[in-house]
Amino acid sequence: MADNSKEQTIRNLQAVILCVLATLIYAQFVLIPKKKAALEQQHAAQNVAVAPGATAVGTGVSAVPAPVTPSQPATPPSSHPTKDEIAQRGASIVDLGKTQVSISTLGARLVHYKLMDYKSQLGADEPLDLVDAHDGSPLPLGIYVGSESDERVSYSLIAVNGAPAGGQAVNLKAQDGATVTLDFKGTLPSGIGITKSLSFTGGAYLFSVHVALERPAPAGQAVWLEWPHYFPSDVEKQLRIKHTLTYLEANDKVRHVQLDQIAQGLQDYGTSKWVSIGDTYFTSAIIPTVSTPNTLLGREGDLFVGRVAGSTTEGRFYSYVGPKDYKTLEAAGAFNLERTIDLGWFSFLALPLLWLLQTLYGFFGNYGVAIIALTLIVKALMLPLSKASFESAKKMQEIAPEIKALRERIKDPNQLNQETFALYKRRGVNPMGGCLPIAIQIPVFLGLYNALLSAIELRHAPFALWINDLSAPEHLQVLGIGVPVMVLLMAASMVYQQWTTPNPSADPTQQKMMMIMPVVFAGMFIIFPMPAGLVLYWLVNNIISITQQLYMRSSDKGSVYIGTLVASVIIFGVGFVLTLI
Repeated sequence: MADNSKEQTIRNLQAVILCVLATLIYAQFVLIPKKKAALEQQHAAQNVAVAPGATAVGTGVSAVPAPVTPSQPATPPSSHPTKDEIAQRGASIVDLGKTQVSISTLGARLVHYKLMDYKSQLGADEPLDLVDAHDGSPLPLGIYVGSESDERVSYSLIAVNGAPAGGQAVNLKAQDGATVTLDFKGTLPSGIGITKSLSFTGGAYLFSVHVALERPAPAGQAVWLEWPHYFPSDVEKQLRIKHTLTYLEANDKVRHVQLDQIAQGLQDYGTSKWVSIGDTYFTSAIIPTVSTPNTLLGREGDLFVGRVAGSTTEGRFYSYVGPKDYKTLEAAGAFNLERTIDLGWFSFLALPLLWLLQTLYGFFGNYGVAIIALTLIVKALMLPLSKASFESAKKMQEIAPEIKALRERIKDPNQLNQETFALYKRRGVNPMGGCLPIAIQIPVFLGLYNALLSAIELRHAPFALWINDLSAPEHLQVLGIGVPVMVLLMAASMVYQQWTTPNPSADPTQQKMMMIMPVVFAGMFIIFPMPAGLVLYWLVNNIISITQQLYMRSSDKGSVYIGTLVASVIIFGVGFVLTLI
């Protein structure tokens, strides 16, 4: 019977370990496969490959596109204009304050879209360019009509804000709130005249694209707008940055698809309200204004493509190209673009925590200090639940010898269960009393985890000492070796915390296995490096948890609430002083 008891204990412990592991890595290793399976099931009936020049077959004079059917590519991939060809034709440059846009005369497409408030790399002077292209790949804002595209159309700039422009490239600067509209005119290979108008607003990331054909395309083909994104898979794996293609369905369900899950060739995705391609911190979205099947998504090698449709004679689109800042996205219009930010199932908790983080930064001017303050606030609010869980575990530990004696004395399983529950009742112990408080806290900590993992505010945000980017893994260089100091401190705190946590079982095997968990987690954080901001949160969380446990283990030390307050002040003070060094 004792052996069976030990085996049951080990099985229970294994279940606990699996639950905790699933909690920590649930976003990366659980949700993504589920989403992939759902998408494959959703599109199984319509997963017909469509060539890059795919179009919609209309109904003659209909103003909206009908379901998508395959057609031939506009041009073979080898015929895409090179960077030299594009440079020789010249480009119009529009300085909008927060952005600087370059529009090529060849194709009237974006050559550059620079975010002036964000740098390409930490310490670099060059602003981040959201046009991801390599030599010979298509540029953003390409137009496709039937089996042809405008990538080799020689456009003339015919007007700026309605005034004649003489066909030449221009350099413009717009003040915040001022609108600049550039009208380009050209002729498609089929001889159909095309006008492409781009309207930008100073200080904004949202702009509009209006395309008009002088006559409908043959067979009622629709006008399509494309945003391509070139990103080699080996670079993505090296950077460990989550890149996704996101779209909002007509039923308001948002879908986040990792790039490595996107099928080769363009696929018909039915009707969407917008399509975006981006990473954790930035996105490029294209927004159609028709509500019939209007979405193609796919890839060609390392080139990822989103395409949305207009009508048979024109296309009216909007585009947001900029940071995944919640307030900025929300203010961009009634498009629900803030849903491009993937905050997981507990976004309803992550959003207020993200707001609180920004508020704390407004007080302290340092996101590292703000993370410390946020963690301490959350731990203080969760203290009653932590206390209830600890006391339940402590009671279970106190009666563990009696339970062990029952198991040794009683061989019949049914009788053992009856005697065990009778013992619980006599001693006033609820064997599940420690689970509910923990279960309530898990969504809060997952919400905080997702908020810190997705916060663009942490990109290139320094904390203190060698930690100069809270969105990247931290390493202190010691003799040329990068040492993850905070990860090691976090592992040490986890070992100590586990050592001081009451163990409901007196089984030494279980105790040893529980002590292995901190080592496993530390190894995970080293193998799969986490952002410094997330590790800082985890470290502070462990330190204050240890303090609370020390007070809860012995009433002689005083009130756990007073102890938590004093320890929080000390921890916050140390963090703040480090920023001054």
